[in-house]
Amino acid sequence: MCGIFALIEETKVDPKNENDVLNNYKDIIDSVVKKLNHRGPDSIGNKLIIDDNKTLLMLHTRLKINGDNSFQPIVNNDNTVYLVINGEIFNWKSLEQELNYKCKQSDCEIIIPLYEKYKDNIPVLLNKLKGQFSFFLYDLRNKYVLIARDPIGVTPLYVGYHPTLQRFVVSSELKCLTMEDKTVCEEINNQKELEIPCCNKNIDNKDKDKRSFVDNIKIFYPRKYIYTSIKDKSINNLMEYSKEYMDFYNEYNVLTNLSYNLDTDILKVRNEITTIIKDKLTNSVKSQLRDLINSDSPDFGVLLSGGLDSSVITSLVVSLAKSMGYNKKIKTFSIGINKDVPDLIAAREVSKFLDTDHHEFYFTIKQGLDAIPSVIWFAESYDCTTIRASTPMFLITKSIKNKFPNIKVLFSGELSDELLCYLYGANAPSELDFQIETINLVSNVHLFDCLRSNKMCMANSIEVRVPFTDIDFVNYVLKLHPKWKLFGKENEIDKILDRNKMEKHILRDAFKGYLPDSILYRKKEQFSDGVSGFNKENDNWIDAITLFCEKKYNLYDYERFRNKYTYNKPDTKEKLYYRNIFCQFFNSTSYKNTSEFTVKMWEPKWSNTTDPSGRSQTFWEKN
Repeated sequence: MCGIFALIEETKVDPKNENDVLNNYKDIIDSVVKKLNHRGPDSIGNKLIIDDNKTLLMLHTRLKINGDNSFQPIVNNDNTVYLVINGEIFNWKSLEQELNYKCKQSDCEIIIPLYEKYKDNIPVLLNKLKGQFSFFLYDLRNKYVLIARDPIGVTPLYVGYHPTLQRFVVSSELKCLTMEDKTVCEEINNQKELEIPCCNKNIDNKDKDKRSFVDNIKIFYPRKYIYTSIKDKSINNLMEYSKEYMDFYNEYNVLTNLSYNLDTDILKVRNEITTIIKDKLTNSVKSQLRDLINSDSPDFGVLLSGGLDSSVITSLVVSLAKSMGYNKKIKTFSIGINKDVPDLIAAREVSKFLDTDHHEFYFTIKQGLDAIPSVIWFAESYDCTTIRASTPMFLITKSIKNKFPNIKVLFSGELSDELLCYLYGANAPSELDFQIETINLVSNVHLFDCLRSNKMCMANSIEVRVPFTDIDFVNYVLKLHPKWKLFGKENEIDKILDRNKMEKHILRDAFKGYLPDSILYRKKEQFSDGVSGFNKENDNWIDAITLFCEKKYNLYDYERFRNKYTYNKPDTKEKLYYRNIFCQFFNSTSYKNTSEFTVKMWEPKWSNTTDPSGRSQTFWEKN
């Protein structure tokens, strides 16, 4: 993973001398590099192109995973196609064979010959890529830009436009599109404590416009691309050219594509499904491991919570790495309030079973609370569940980087819940409702779990790889009849398979023997709960946050401050606290077209709870 930034604007400088022109963008370059440094501390590359009536600036900060000769922008042989990309292309070797092309720098280089072959059919190009990516490409010869993001959205991407400056910007980080104080990123990057006011100051429109780097800031959504000529064309409407290259709703029509005939032998079909699931997830892990199993690759490890998903990924990484010639013990990492919390106990059992090089980290309530401003700065979100879970994720990756500075890649288990049924999915009123919600969760996981894992790892300059996001695996699981994923319902599959009302049973069935039964059939714990103790006041992470925020605002201040917001109005003191910090960083109040509109709030369906997190769901208690 790296950081990318690209700017297009109407030409305002004389292109006689490129160095002189670059000086005009020095402040922008310096500001962006500071804000992207955590995503790519190993090297910086930039390219300024003045082409007809447009100026393009492309910038890249690199986290070195493979080789010393990979620099961006990547350019083709005749210097007509330029590319900056954040991500990994895991099937680049097979694409080399298909295109009869040899990559000289990195896996991402393969996009350029793909573009040269398929520039008249961009959806074909993008659907050939298996990986996690967001990129900006400029075709100098044809004056075309191509902007794209992977189908799941593992890597982040934002866009913005400033009408007065006639400037269109693309960036890996929201903070590069806003003009918050530069000292903030310096203090955060230097791990200094920040004093955050308890409420945001009003920012009048004049001051806001003065400080804006771009306006009309938006998330560039997964499965989307922009491909258009910018010659003699205004750049203010580039987002109008955004199209989908993959559509889950169209491809997996919930009304008609409920596959597998339930009149067949259920046990036979179950065995077929679990075999395919195992094979596809195995292939995903293998493809993501391939470029790490050589002598000059950086160290890597696995985030092992002790839950089903991370344990399955750990098991596959251990077995596949050994089969691929990797002779070291796989490093695994866990975090908790103390050594007796549920996740750490389970993770120890998994580590012992798989013989990993296991490391535990602990944090105090104070350390967690002190970290929240940094978490919000890096997460670029004020969503309640995201911040709760991101804080221990931030602390563990910070601890890993401090103790093991050579670790540059971590494997993680995100997306399994969304694909294979959250706990609250058991309360779906119908199979169709469940299928629609599943597609909705997968479509929006980039706003929550992927955002958390990517940004918290990259906050500490570590790349995260997420095997459950492999598009072949995703495509297959989405096609399965809801009966194979639902639980807690009395149907013919439950009766025959005796599933004991447990979620993700087909994943558990697929990996029998890979883990101890106590882990394979462990009750689901939310990450932010699994790291906690059981004393509400002393060591329970979520309860501690709630108590802290309750004390921070009296009822009068809570009502006064929350009413400043017209969008996503906070309905708890905890949500208000996160929102105020976010708006201090990103210069947002209730005004439209500002960065706060890039944040979506996670709310479970079919639930009356006021607490949005999974900890408040009552399925287990009811059943």
